[in-house]
Amino acid sequence: MGIGFLLGGIACLIYAVLVGYFGGIKKAPGLLKLVKMKLNKNMSDDAAAKTCLVFSIIVLAGGIFLFIFGGIQG
Repeated sequence: MGIGFLLGGIACLIYAVLVGYFGGIKKAPGLLKLVKMKLNKNMSDDAAAKTCLVFSIIVLAGGIFLFIFGGIQG
């Protein structure tokens, strides 16, 4: 497995776990404020939490892809 695929997969997994937990499950106000500031200031807290969960699932799928693709290459 290439070191780039491994590091990218680990980074994706860490991002997905942190954003999914703190943004979607725990609903930390600082992270939700950041999401609302970047996307839409009129967004509710629930919509920002759902956005965090959606993006964490997408990044998790990308991380799994990197692990599988890196395993096939190496």
